[in-house]
Amino acid sequence: LGKPIRGLKEPLGFDHWYDVYGQMIPSPRRRWCTKMLKLKPFEEYAGRDIVYNYIGIRADENRDGYISNKPNIIPVYPFIDDGLILADIEQILMESGVGMPPYTAWGRTRSGCFFCFFQKKIEWVRLKERHPALFEEAKKYERVYMESGNLFTWSQGESLVELEKPERMKQIKQEHEKYRQIGIKNRRNVTLMELYSEIYGTHSRTDGEQSCLICSV
Repeated sequence: LGKPIRGLKEPLGFDHWYDVYGQMIPSPRRRWCTKMLKLKPFEEYAGRDIVYNYIGIRADENRDGYISNKPNIIPVYPFIDDGLILADIEQILMESGVGMPPYTAWGRTRSGCFFCFFQKKIEWVRLKERHPALFEEAKKYERVYMESGNLFTWSQGESLVELEKPERMKQIKQEHEKYRQIGIKNRRNVTLMELYSEIYGTHSRTDGEQSCLICSV
């Protein structure tokens, strides 16, 4: 668009707020990372100026985006207003020459943080296989909080130490493939773009999970 882009960053960083929140790993019910690392610096930067906040939620998504309590920040939903669904967005990306985000090539469905708690278990497996150093970095945050004895984990119901065991990784892959095959068998007639997505590993959000309010599309 020929417009300058300014990246916003919370100066204290993730580790600071991780300690402030009692070494409690973020989760869908305690999403302090979104609040402190994204919304807070955005609202501070906006100040009292009139700001139109364009939110990339599609027409086929059943979720709400970030709604600010500040009256000067006005939400806009261009994809919803134009009735654009996943296949439309993918078609726009391909026809414009931008293409699909590189992370979709290995099956990741979410942008943003490599340790995003919204990842599916198969995505943690693929992170372990594709980017083992980042997987190890995420593991470091899973530790017992001495004051309470609580162990907070990124993936619901099990730690990454448990998830990375060879037999567990094999099980996750088998379950993922089983449900993928069921989805293919029961699918409706699909568009060419949807077929492209299936073959090349891009995604459709059909798992019922709510995504991050800022970075995920």
